[in-house]
Amino acid sequence: MFAKRPYIYAMAGLLMLASCSDFLNETSQDEVLVKDANDYSELLMGSGYPSPTEKLYTPLYLMDDDYMLNENAMSDDEDYSSALSAYPFHTWQPDMWQNANVDQSYYDDMYYKSYQRIMGVNAVLDGIDQANGDTKTKETVKAEALALRGYYYYMLVNIFGKPYNEDSKSLGVPLKLTANLQTNGTPRSTVGEVYSQIVNDLTSAREILSRYPKMRGDFRINLPSVDILLTRVYLQMEDWDNVVKVATDAIENGNPLTNYLNLPAKAKTFSTYDYSEVEWLYGNGYSTCSLPGIRPSSDLWEKFADNDTRKKLWFTASGKNVNLQKKKLASKRTPTNAIRMSEAWLARAEAYAMKDQLSNATADLDHLRENRYNNYSPVVYNDCSQLLDEVRKERRLELCYDEVRWFDLRRYGMPSISHKYKARKSAAWVTYTLSAKDPLYTLPIPNADIQQNSKLEQNESSKAPVRQGI
Repeated sequence: MFAKRPYIYAMAGLLMLASCSDFLNETSQDEVLVKDANDYSELLMGSGYPSPTEKLYTPLYLMDDDYMLNENAMSDDEDYSSALSAYPFHTWQPDMWQNANVDQSYYDDMYYKSYQRIMGVNAVLDGIDQANGDTKTKETVKAEALALRGYYYYMLVNIFGKPYNEDSKSLGVPLKLTANLQTNGTPRSTVGEVYSQIVNDLTSAREILSRYPKMRGDFRINLPSVDILLTRVYLQMEDWDNVVKVATDAIENGNPLTNYLNLPAKAKTFSTYDYSEVEWLYGNGYSTCSLPGIRPSSDLWEKFADNDTRKKLWFTASGKNVNLQKKKLASKRTPTNAIRMSEAWLARAEAYAMKDQLSNATADLDHLRENRYNNYSPVVYNDCSQLLDEVRKERRLELCYDEVRWFDLRRYGMPSISHKYKARKSAAWVTYTLSAKDPLYTLPIPNADIQQNSKLEQNESSKAPVRQGI
């Protein structure tokens, strides 16, 4: 019975994800028999880890305030295809997943694809405890799988559920904790219940990983990365004590920050393990960043000071053209998202500020800035409210395009933001607005996924009126 069940799970996960990248030199995936811990490790990498060939969470970048359309890339003669395809997300349309403009080959169904990955993770968790192999390998694989499941559910509940600090009792997403296929559907758990599962998965993962020497450099999640993911969770929950605790653990177990001051401006990227602060590389984060016709927003770009080394290290700028090309490696064969130690310093600084610990928060912010700004002079802050604004500004700059800005806007109270839109250079700009606490801060679930689960309730945002530009 045991040998047969993992075989079925492995095949289900691997066949659905047959396009997995070969960046880890995977062996053939059409016949896989999972027998021991090393087999489960390979299964997890192929079916559980985010793939560099999938653009899993690309639409999130189009909805926050860090991107804008680039008129200079458009034509006077015809509509620009990238602008058309970005339209439903960039203008927060309630039919974003079904909109005729969406390029289905480019923007993945975030709901469906996330659950595909969760199925692969659950297949590993269902069998790893009974697998053959040494204890360290089995426990490490289990910890990675738990951490990944926590990551996916964090992404899902913050995309399709309301913010935790807004309504933790509202509907979140279905919790599937085994790889068993269910035909009768799974109802949505509450936001609070999903968060409890996320915390349980991530804390269990960190407890296991803390027993062994830290791993780094193999595209697998490690202990400091799990702690940094936990800071994201606790920030959403406004659990400042636990933010300080896990951020401190990450800082103590992780690598030092990379000092940017003397680094040469390379043609490529910061999403490599060459930089000390990079703890985990995963998934696909380059696609939208290098998409012609979409550029960093003026609002973001103008917040980078002239003595900020990130301007030359992360961006290319010529006249009015600004592109994010260096922070993300333009490759479909290696992961391009990075979790870096700077996030731990910023998370702890924010928590200290919220706890009214001015000196501690200032010290953490200064430590980051000393590694980013030429001729940096520490600033004396009068109170934690003033300092908090600076920490959050620095968080936006440091973590731009790192899967955090949309979620940060949600926990900051869902402020109103606006995007200008047009698809042809000769056309006039029109402005679309996401109002404060707008229902579209919680995305509608794609209709195709609703149809596959009879117990899946749709979000109210699906019934919002079509957005009109002015």
